[in-house]
Amino acid sequence: MIFRTERLILRPLCMDDLNTVYKWQSDAQTMKYINSPHTDISQTAEYLEWVCKQWQSGHQTYYSFGIMLGDKLIGEISFSSGCGKCGRCVKGEVAIGYCIHKEFQAFCYEGEAVKAIIEHSFLKLSADTIKMSCEIESLAEIRLAESLGMLLKTENEDCEYNYGKPYKRNTYILCNYRLK
Repeated sequence: MIFRTERLILRPLCMDDLNTVYKWQSDAQTMKYINSPHTDISQTAEYLEWVCKQWQSGHQTYYSFGIMLGDKLIGEISFSSGCGKCGRCVKGEVAIGYCIHKEFQAFCYEGEAVKAIIEHSFLKLSADTIKMSCEIESLAEIRLAESLGMLLKTENEDCEYNYGKPYKRNTYILCNYRLK
């Protein structure tokens, strides 16, 4: 599964991406609103191994794409498609998250990538709702959600990162009926 936008190619992440993915996942500024930076390349390798297993399973609900600008990997965008069976997700809901290396954050690449995933989710996955959670201090991410027509669903939720760091987030949603 590969997506093309005006400037980008979104393609599955793979183990060949290890060193490049580690560059942004180990960078505190890039990871500021996502989770704690990786301190060892083995953490990134473990993450990519899990991503590859998801792709190979043939029935995954989690997809992670490398964001390519020409032949340069500049970030990743992931989405999970709700199966409605596991107890953690809602059938018909797609959650989107992304990470762009700090050198490329000022060029609106994340908006272009998110739009491609939204279109795919509504048209190919028959999603009812797209969800994006934004840390309340991440003004760029909040502006992106609002510019895409997403509506504020929950505000100032107390959350924890994967590594235990507390934060507050807003959750934005976009419903499929808005595109019809």
